Amino acid sequence: MRGQRRPTNCVFCGEPDRVVYEDGEFIAFHDIKPDAELHLLVVPREHHGTVRELGPDDLPMVRRMHEIGRQLLEERGYTGAAARFGFHRPPFNSVHHLHMHCLGLPFRPSRASIMFPAAGSPWFMTPDQLKARLMGIA
Repeated sequence: MRGQRRPTNCVFCGEPDRVVYEDGEFIAFHDIKPDAELHLLVVPREHHGTVRELGPDDLPMVRRMHEIGRQLLEERGYTGAAARFGFHRPPFNSVHHLHMHCLGLPFRPSRASIMFPAAGSPWFMTPDQLKARLMGIA
């Protein structure tokens, strides 16, 4: 799905604080309410709703978001089991603008692990699960 009309009240369509990466298509910044030792969000600059609104044409965007997130966590020493990535599914997303959580573990507080399960859940989708769905595999 192509980008959507930019809503006037979208907090991610503005210029966030604590930016760690930006290019013409994406921006990454620290989450304002971190749930892990490091908690970054990777966001497309063009407004997209949620994972439910994406289609096969959005696969390259999701792949790039995952690449950016992985690179940012690796640069900061989080790899393998110490790195977790994913998207909340509606209605569990807090902002109606596509964003990928990039978590450098451990969780803080530890109960936050429930919101970001490694294998995905009805409320959280890993990048690989989303890519499979967009390719028509899942």
